[in-house]
Amino acid sequence: MLLSALLSLLLLSPVPVVRQDQPAPECHPERSEGSDTLKASRVSSTAGCLIVPQRIESHELQTVSGISEAVRRFAGVQLRDYGGIGGLKTVNVRSLGSEHTGVFIDGIQVDNAQNMQVDLGRFGLEDIRSVSLFSGQKVSPLQSAKEYSSASALYLESAEPVFKDGSRNNSTVSLGAGSFGTWSPRLSWEHLFKDGVSFRIGGEAVATDGKYRFHVSDYRLYPDGTVAGYDTTMTRRNGDLRSARLDARLYSSPDTRSSWNIHAHMYDSERGLPGPVYKKEGGYPLSEDRQSDLDAFLQGRYSLPISKVWSIAARAKLAFSHLEYVDVPEFRPDLSAAHFNYRNHSAYVSAAAMARLGSHFRLNLAQDLQYDYLDADLMDFSYPGRLSSWSSASASYGAGTFEVSATMLFLDVHDTFLSGGERSSARRNVLMPSLVARWKPSGRFSLDGFVKRSYRMPTFNDLYYTTVGSKTLDPEDAFQSDLGARWTVLAGSGHSLQVNADVYRNILKNKIIAVPTSNQFRWSMYNIGKVAVLGADLVADYSFRTGKLLMGGTARYTYQSARDQSVPTPPANSGSVDKGQIPYIPLHSGSANLFGEADGWRMDVTLFMTGERFTTSANLPAYRIAPWQTLDATISKSLSIGGRDLSFKLSLRNLLDEQYEIVDNYPMPGFNFLLKVEATL
Repeated sequence: MLLSALLSLLLLSPVPVVRQDQPAPECHPERSEGSDTLKASRVSSTAGCLIVPQRIESHELQTVSGISEAVRRFAGVQLRDYGGIGGLKTVNVRSLGSEHTGVFIDGIQVDNAQNMQVDLGRFGLEDIRSVSLFSGQKVSPLQSAKEYSSASALYLESAEPVFKDGSRNNSTVSLGAGSFGTWSPRLSWEHLFKDGVSFRIGGEAVATDGKYRFHVSDYRLYPDGTVAGYDTTMTRRNGDLRSARLDARLYSSPDTRSSWNIHAHMYDSERGLPGPVYKKEGGYPLSEDRQSDLDAFLQGRYSLPISKVWSIAARAKLAFSHLEYVDVPEFRPDLSAAHFNYRNHSAYVSAAAMARLGSHFRLNLAQDLQYDYLDADLMDFSYPGRLSSWSSASASYGAGTFEVSATMLFLDVHDTFLSGGERSSARRNVLMPSLVARWKPSGRFSLDGFVKRSYRMPTFNDLYYTTVGSKTLDPEDAFQSDLGARWTVLAGSGHSLQVNADVYRNILKNKIIAVPTSNQFRWSMYNIGKVAVLGADLVADYSFRTGKLLMGGTARYTYQSARDQSVPTPPANSGSVDKGQIPYIPLHSGSANLFGEADGWRMDVTLFMTGERFTTSANLPAYRIAPWQTLDATISKSLSIGGRDLSFKLSLRNLLDEQYEIVDNYPMPGFNFLLKVEATL
């Protein structure tokens, strides 16, 4: 707790108050390099970062129907989608697993020890200014210790209210309707107080029956040489969703030296879990299982420059989640449904300090604490509690064209749980060093890279869930390395062409693999002794402007060789298969996006492509999932009527009606659409 004592001393020490004016490197190319640290930190929690992330700004976010769809456009990302508007949607970056990807809202992580798989479908786009993805290490001023621990990080930045023509109030109403019987109304209100503090509150509801048709076939070769089987179309059922989301945010005045915000969030949902589609004797068993979720949190963030040398920041969060699962026996209708209730309580605090020692050197110190407790109304439950502590020290040096940052993170995790009627405990701690560097010899070209160790404890779900957890799981230990190049090929005369390339190597020990069994609640967890990932991402972005017309496109390609190396290579002709791709990771994937914009009209066309995958590391034909590709389009129009803004957006997904699966036996929807109308009041 040495860092805690040091931070406490800094907070209590009397210091002169002067405005900080040291420049900080920017993640945002549209902002000037001369913006000071205070302004950068209040604008974005990714401002001043050493490595520039993949980023989607607000204007492009308006062309997608959800955060998960936006994240699909990042290179190196695999999105797991279990189908339909209500299906679970999680993100996996560079084959490290969704639990290794931290999801942050305004610099505070959305997580708990119960389940690190954050469902991106629960967050809306309306309050988000940008989405950024850091593959590897994020390094920026005054970041929390916990931000250093994620192997990759997805940042959602909220948009502060903008008031026009001296107005102090904004109101927006929208309505969405589309396939699967989907309806989605939303209402938001913003207010500017006299002291410059602004407030935003918004609510959204979603209702859908989740029904869609899909194709299924099964042909088999029999010993007599005949081929028999079936080819039919079925309707996906029990995929309905009813949800409500409420968000409230309070922002400090931009005219004060300090910067703070408070965010309250609640998400309530009730849905069916349709389960996998597989053939059993007597037909297809149809799941009738149900799941209800209540997630709520209250979080806040504060930062202040207290001298020319020192700046401080604090973060805090309280979170609660309740999951109720109704397990309906498909094969034994004479049995009563089983009810499972889980309640997770979480509390998090963080303190950080930054010192500028001269014009080239910066020191960041941070201490984070989090406590999680899982309760359930089940017999012989473990009632686990977890106290986690993150302590970080980061030193950064920048001079001329070269910048480098070294970080040491210490993680200490203490679990307590019931075992055999008695309280037991387990403790683990680990050091996680990282090194990040960037060399920018010219304004158009730069090289960057990092090496890092990351460590993931098994979650409560992994260890203690009834019918799910496995108490024998070992923690994951990952070593990451990356080398990237950024080149601005064209700039000026209306043309812009940028090319980014990354080559990376990840080594994972005791990788935790989670695959669904009979439905989305029951999972099978197991360790793979060693996984080696060799990958490359290539992104080319082009835009052209002439007069009122803006056109452009982005092409992305990802190669990922993620091999299970836990078993020695078998002898030749042994018939054994190993060192194959780990489950659900394609060797090749990519996407391409074309857009055009003029006079308030915009059209986007996006192609997604994913190569073959396998459900196990034994890459045999029986476990193969076929490649797939989808074509999506969005048409939008913005206009002003009587001083009021009005916009229309039509999203057309899977235009070619591709029949495909992202997760084995979970068919995805064919062609579907969503129409949204939004107006300011």
